[in-house]
Amino acid sequence: MFAIVRRITLSALFAILVAAGCSDPVSHPRPDVSPYRDGDTLYSPTSDVTIAANGGRPWYVKEDYVIPEGVTVTVEPGAEIMVAGLNWIDVVGKLVAHGTPTAPIIFTSANSDPTLGQWRGLKLRNPNEGSELSYCIFTYGAFFDTDTLSERGRDAQNYRGMLAINNSSPTIRHCVVTRNQNNAVAIIGGAARPVIEYNVLADNDASAVRADLTVTAIQELVIKYNCVADNSAPSFIVANDTLSGDSGSHKVFGDLATVNANLDSCDSRFNIDQSPQFLNNLLGTLTKEANYRLESCSPCVDAGPLDSDFDPDNSPADMGVIPYSKSEFELRGRLEGNLEAATYRVSCDVVIPPGVTVVIPAGARLETTGMFNFEVYGQLMVEGTAENPVEMCPCQATNFEDAAGFVFLERGDAPSVLRHMIIRDYRDVVVQKPGVRFEHVEFRNAFESGLSVTTGMMNLNDAVVVQSCTFTNVGTQGILVDSSSAKIYNSRVSGSRGRGITLKHVDTGVEIMNTVVEACTTTAVMLDSLCNPRIVNNTLVDCGYYGFHVTANSNPAIFNNIVANTGRTGVYAWFSSTPNVVANNVWNGGIRDAVPANYTPGSLGEGNGNLSSNPLFADAEYRLQSGSPCRDAGMSDSQYNDPDGTRNDMGAWGGPGAAAGVGAGLRRGGLALGR
Repeated sequence: MFAIVRRITLSALFAILVAAGCSDPVSHPRPDVSPYRDGDTLYSPTSDVTIAANGGRPWYVKEDYVIPEGVTVTVEPGAEIMVAGLNWIDVVGKLVAHGTPTAPIIFTSANSDPTLGQWRGLKLRNPNEGSELSYCIFTYGAFFDTDTLSERGRDAQNYRGMLAINNSSPTIRHCVVTRNQNNAVAIIGGAARPVIEYNVLADNDASAVRADLTVTAIQELVIKYNCVADNSAPSFIVANDTLSGDSGSHKVFGDLATVNANLDSCDSRFNIDQSPQFLNNLLGTLTKEANYRLESCSPCVDAGPLDSDFDPDNSPADMGVIPYSKSEFELRGRLEGNLEAATYRVSCDVVIPPGVTVVIPAGARLETTGMFNFEVYGQLMVEGTAENPVEMCPCQATNFEDAAGFVFLERGDAPSVLRHMIIRDYRDVVVQKPGVRFEHVEFRNAFESGLSVTTGMMNLNDAVVVQSCTFTNVGTQGILVDSSSAKIYNSRVSGSRGRGITLKHVDTGVEIMNTVVEACTTTAVMLDSLCNPRIVNNTLVDCGYYGFHVTANSNPAIFNNIVANTGRTGVYAWFSSTPNVVANNVWNGGIRDAVPANYTPGSLGEGNGNLSSNPLFADAEYRLQSGSPCRDAGMSDSQYNDPDGTRNDMGAWGGPGAAAGVGAGLRRGGLALGR
């Protein structure tokens, strides 16, 4: 009985608790979290409409936005249209979206966490009236649809791109199409005649432009001056883009065939395949927060034609939405006018085009901001003075690698001339143009070589001239002359990390006279492979290896020189080399060797007026004391006489060329490098 009562009591209590719980339920529903950003909804229009900038608040498309036939939709500058889900902006009528460089129009994904292929793109399919798109940005669309079973999936196969053109003729100019899952531009249909100019079609997961077999009038497509870089497929896939009938070697689109205004390689329509170099185009960044401005060194800057379609600052057209604005006294790209006696900021490589002469006057200063060159195809005239030289340097930089240099390239223009100039903290100066002259130029702190001469011309009439110049702390070699001709007179090479002067394959195309080479880590003058120059009245001092190292069938004329204090042999010849060594003083050679030697083989120093005596230098300029054995000890032939008509003194201060001085470059940085 007790057990029954207990069971009844517990059952009643349970019923009361259940009733109490059900009488006042508490609900805690989980809120829905949308993956999309907030915006004002756009609905498909039925008549002409203008989409306003909306005060920076985006417009939201949540289903296909269809512009019907006969309807024009105009989008104001600064508007942002974001599409949610795999929907289209379907243009059967006409879309006019003219942004500006300061207020581009954005078409992008509505997702808060954007990535490639989150919406489909634009269908452009009005056969009669083309849409107009300029200064627009298209991102995170072009969904790659593999569905061929459903009606929507089959339809998508005809529109495989962010800007999908089907038998239509839109005008697309100064736009950026990037970060999309399929082609930037897709074209189908024999009636398609789009105009696609000055755009950046880059970093898409397919091609920049793809046209199928139905597009037959390839030559009539206006697709030019676009940047088509960094796409995952070939930049152009055009099914009917056949070999050129003129050359049989290149296609209309894609294959490199010419150069543009910046002298960058491009196809025959001036489309370039080089990174656009945006300031900030981060994957996953909301498009309105990315920065599609071009860096100074972007190949897209000033890449348009030279006679039309100029940017707002009247410079050649840039590719993309935001043109680069060059500040006053900034140098980058093409340089076609003379400079002033002012300080210039060099923000990228500077190019002097063929047929152009540029004058840099005394007092001008060129401050570089990176490893940038002056590329001289035309003619450069530097007209500094001893009191007011021209200077080129990374003057405000502390990193040694922030350096500059020159490249003188072979063209039909007259040779360049640089007078009274300082080039410091730089990479290299490369001369490929015969006849270039350097007079009273100071080369200081080079990373590679002080000067590299590679003209390929070995006749002395074509020589690059180095007159009264100084080279201080100049890389692995002060001067390199390779398969070229050069005249090195009255100059000074000091403190190279490697060789002072290196000659290769120069035959008789080089003369070195009245020049000092000192304190080089290895060899003062290296002659390698068929080198037969005239080396007369020079002083080589305190170099870590050889004074003259002659090798590989080289037979130079070495007259009236002084070689002193070398770590290895003063004059060393081997490997089928027989230099003509006459009237030289080679002293204190081989100081690092167990068996010191001034001449190797020893026969080089026998007779012919050669000495091995202390030259008795009078000062740091290596002039000779009155009792020096090198006085009046050079070759007796009158053509080698000193300026006063007496017999030649050995060394850099002897012979007729001594009248011009030695190393008569500039005195800078506390270094007395000449007189």
